[in-house]
Amino acid sequence: MQFMNSVLPWTDAPVRENTGLGGYLRERLPVAYRKYLPEAITLFVDHEVSESAVSRFLEGMAGHLRAELDRRMARQRRFVSLGLLSEDEVEAFLTGRTSAQPWALYFSTGGGLGTQKRGVGEANRARGVIPCSTMQNHGVAWEQADNGRVRIWLATARREGCDWDWESDIGHESAHAAFAQVPLFVQAFPQIAEDVLSDVANPNELQPVHITQMIYLYSEIAVVAMRGESRATVTGLPVARPSELNALLRLSAELAQNVGFERAAAVCARKGGKIDVNHGDEIFEIAAPILRIIPSLTQFINNPEPPALDAFEEAVAGAGRASTLRRA
Repeated sequence: MQFMNSVLPWTDAPVRENTGLGGYLRERLPVAYRKYLPEAITLFVDHEVSESAVSRFLEGMAGHLRAELDRRMARQRRFVSLGLLSEDEVEAFLTGRTSAQPWALYFSTGGGLGTQKRGVGEANRARGVIPCSTMQNHGVAWEQADNGRVRIWLATARREGCDWDWESDIGHESAHAAFAQVPLFVQAFPQIAEDVLSDVANPNELQPVHITQMIYLYSEIAVVAMRGESRATVTGLPVARPSELNALLRLSAELAQNVGFERAAAVCARKGGKIDVNHGDEIFEIAAPILRIIPSLTQFINNPEPPALDAFEEAVAGAGRASTLRRA
């Protein structure tokens, strides 16, 4: 791979850059798998990182993605064999939005993204990166154009002082960039309480914090469902409490006019909100309606603020109506 001298977009620090990482990886994957990668993948490398270290990283990343996509394809077939999604539906979900959020990997000398949280709109800031509150080496980077519009990309580094974690840094993050994009406002929103949804009686009571949490949980559940990625929580999912999971599914059923959410809520209740992502059908039953509505939320990913309630309701309800028509 050839690198050019450049700067890291969110700090202006001098780096080496290669915008062709996607092509490099596709050449090393079976032809049938190439369409599942994020369309645009850029690698930024600190000048102090040796070429041999970069070569080892590239080899390891390509090897892991081969195994990663094997696993995703097996789980894709489960959605279809269970009758939860058609083959066309799940294929469109995985491949239809791979260009929505470019993926930027940063191989920094000591690990990390190289900067602290910077909010959009901060004085004299035209660009920055907002790390995840729980995973500081993952984040969403942003750049504000002269016309005021914001463009973003998923930013991934290894943890400070650690080697690359193939499962977290490559498997999980590549899934987000390919089919479950992380909106800028999700990262920018102040840390949200663990059980913020359970006190919401109906969709009319949804506030920006609730909308942000719902969209965040949709994205994370889609990733863990498609990867078989268990979490060390009571639910086994990226949802802290069973009451939060139940509220997410209940509110979603009302917003989307069901399209599978009532079945998902019944599954959640039957299992007491505790889901084993690698055994049983429950994770697929919970995730299937989420996969139906995520594409309609892609329109919001560049926004620094969560959508207004009416826009959120229309996006979710519209996805529900479209899904009902396809299945009729």
